Amino acid sequence: MKLLVIGGSGFIGINYIDYVLSKGVLDIINIDIKQPVKQMHNKFYHNCDIMDYDKLNKIISDFGPTHVVHLAAKTGVHTITDINEFAPNMKGISNIIDILQNINTVEHVIFTSTLLVCKMGYIPKHDTDYMPSTAYGKSKVEGEKIVRNYDGLNFSWTIIRPISVWGPWMIEPYINFFKAVAGGWYFHIGQGHYKRSMGYSENIAHEIHSILLATKDKVDKKTFYVGDPEPTDLYDFAEKVGKALNKSKIFKMPYPIAKSFALTGDILKFFGWSGVPLSSFRLNNIRTEYIFDLSPIINVSAPLPYSIDEGIERSVRWMKDEKIIR
Repeated sequence: MKLLVIGGSGFIGINYIDYVLSKGVLDIINIDIKQPVKQMHNKFYHNCDIMDYDKLNKIISDFGPTHVVHLAAKTGVHTITDINEFAPNMKGISNIIDILQNINTVEHVIFTSTLLVCKMGYIPKHDTDYMPSTAYGKSKVEGEKIVRNYDGLNFSWTIIRPISVWGPWMIEPYINFFKAVAGGWYFHIGQGHYKRSMGYSENIAHEIHSILLATKDKVDKKTFYVGDPEPTDLYDFAEKVGKALNKSKIFKMPYPIAKSFALTGDILKFFGWSGVPLSSFRLNNIRTEYIFDLSPIINVSAPLPYSIDEGIERSVRWMKDEKIIR
C-alpha cells in the first residue's frame, strides 16, 4: 500500500496517520496547507493547497499512490452564507479526481463529506437525500455530487460522513466540552437525556482503514456514516468525563436560563467575539437528537478498538500530556 492522505494535519488526519503507522504502513505522504502538530509526522508532510492544481499534480504523480484518503476541507461557521467561500470543497475535489484519473496505480479513494449535508436532526432516507441548511453543508453536497457524477472513474471510491467526532487532538466543540467539565463550569442544559450518534476519533481511524482493506463489493460507490455504533446520552457522557477528571456530579441548567445566555452569545458574536461558549445555534445543536444507523460501517470494520470509557480515558490523558488541562 502506498497511502496518500490529503488533509492529514487535521483532527481526524492526525489520528488516522497514527493508526496506519501503528499497523506498519510506512509508505505514506500527507498533503496539507497546515504543518503537522506532531513532530514525528513531519517526514511525511508536503505543503500544498488542493486549489493549486500544478503543484498538487506534481506531488501526487511523483508519489504514485495506490490508496487515497481525502480529509481536507474548508470549514466555517454557520454565519457564512456564500457557498463560494467553500470552493476547496468543490473545486478541490475536481482537482484531486482529475489528477488521480491520470495515475494508473490508484485502487481506492475515500472522500470525506459531513453529516451536515442534511440539517441537524434530519436523517436522510438514502445517500442522495440532501437537505443542507448552511453554505458549508451545501458545498459538501456539491462535492459529493462531483464524485458521484464523474464518468468513467478508473478507481473504486467511498464517501464517508463522520459523526460528532471527539478524542485526542479534538477541536471545537468537544475540546471546549472537556475543558468545561475539567474546569467545573459545565452545566447540562435542561432535564432531558439527549441522545445522539457520536464517534471516537481512534475508532473512526480504524473504520477508515477498514474501508481501504475491504473487498470492492463491500465499499465501492457506497456512503458510510462513521462513528460508534450505539448512540450516546449526553448527560451520561458528561458524567463519565467528569468521573475521569475526578470532578463532582454534573449540574443542570434550566433551559430558560440557557436560552438567555445563548441570546447574549449571539449579541457578542455579532460584535466580533468568536469564542462565545453558547449561542442560539449551539444551543439548538445541543438539544437536537440525531441517531444514525451505523450497522453498515460496523459490518465492514467490527470490532472497534476502543470502548467509550477507554476513549474518554485516552482523551483525558492526551489533554494532560498536552497541558490543555492539569
